[in-house]
Amino acid sequence: MTSADLAPGAVQDGAGGIALPDAPGRLRRFWARHPVLTDALLMVFWGAIEVLVAFRSAWQVDGSPAARLTVVVLVVIAVSGIPLRRTHPAATAVLGLASVVAMTWTQAGYSPVLFTVYAATVWWSRAAGWWTAAVATVLAAGATALRVWVVAPGSGGLADVLYPQPTAFLLAAVLIGINVANRRRYTQALIDRAHQLARERDQQAQLATAAERARIAREMHDIVSHSLTVMVRLAEGAAAGASAGPSSGGAESAATTAMRGVADVGRGAMGDMRRMLGVLGGDGEPALAPQPGVHDVPQLVDRFRALGTPVALELVGVVPEDDALQLAVYRVVQEGLTNTARHAQHVRSVDVQVAASATEVTVVVTDDGRTGDPARPDGSAHAPGGSGRGLIGIEERIRALGGQVRAGSRDGTDGWQIRATIPVRTEDR
Repeated sequence: MTSADLAPGAVQDGAGGIALPDAPGRLRRFWARHPVLTDALLMVFWGAIEVLVAFRSAWQVDGSPAARLTVVVLVVIAVSGIPLRRTHPAATAVLGLASVVAMTWTQAGYSPVLFTVYAATVWWSRAAGWWTAAVATVLAAGATALRVWVVAPGSGGLADVLYPQPTAFLLAAVLIGINVANRRRYTQALIDRAHQLARERDQQAQLATAAERARIAREMHDIVSHSLTVMVRLAEGAAAGASAGPSSGGAESAATTAMRGVADVGRGAMGDMRRMLGVLGGDGEPALAPQPGVHDVPQLVDRFRALGTPVALELVGVVPEDDALQLAVYRVVQEGLTNTARHAQHVRSVDVQVAASATEVTVVVTDDGRTGDPARPDGSAHAPGGSGRGLIGIEERIRALGGQVRAGSRDGTDGWQIRATIPVRTEDR
């Protein structure tokens, strides 16, 4: 932005952004802080002086006492609208025009209307200022015509009626009012914009906080729910093996293996938690271990097979090396197997399929288990009995990548299925 682009009286801010007006001086700040004092001074140094001038002028012209009193009353009415200009500018304009009628007897009624036109332009609108000036011009010409041809014949002529000086003064009042009004509206617009930006900043901060909380909850669920499910199942297997008695060496060995599995899963979960907390806390360098991806799915499947879950894995095609896409595929498989391990009973088979094409990646996790509660409200034979946060997190994750997720009971058969379809981004093709 160049200096030619700035509004009159405006300066460019240090960052090269929007143009800001000059800061108000001490005098303007003082008047803005003391509006009552400002009105009082205007009434004394403008209104009272105009009344005195009208009183003196009325007694210098020939006429009846009633006419002289009328002149003073009209000028008093005109200046009485000065304190109302901020709150009722229309009333100020109407009252101010009363002094023009006093020009029927004396020219002293002309001055108060100048402030009236200025006030209408500044505090009402630009159009109101022009209209007030036009009405004042017409009234002044009509009152002057009455004075020189009716009230005081021979005191003037057509030149007095068409005298351009009053119109020039009214034009100057309008132009000054426009300049002041433009600055006031420009400054007020900047103040309103600053308030709007502050509100938007706070709203964006709240939205960012909510989104971050949802992301943390999703990651916590993916880590904690999966790990605890595996640990619980391993612990149950260890307890069952230990209850068989020490005479069964195989059972004791199975219990020992299960407890070691619990320890391994616990250590993995602790590592994941440290990595996430390191990123959130910002203390020190966060762990740089890669996020799980499609290459970790076979290990995930083996872990559930160790729990006794009959999982069949099928990988078709090559999933693009996109961290977000890889993590999403892993989390869908993890959520499907975790829900099967937690909620399904009498599972005979679990099928995991990851199929990648040039345009999309499809992940399907299907089981034939039952929850043991066939009379569910939704009529399904298999549905998670938890909070549903895991499925919500999966849906949010997939939707962020432009994909879709469907989760529900299999049509006409027992079991549950999660199907996620994720488009492959153009830059990854």
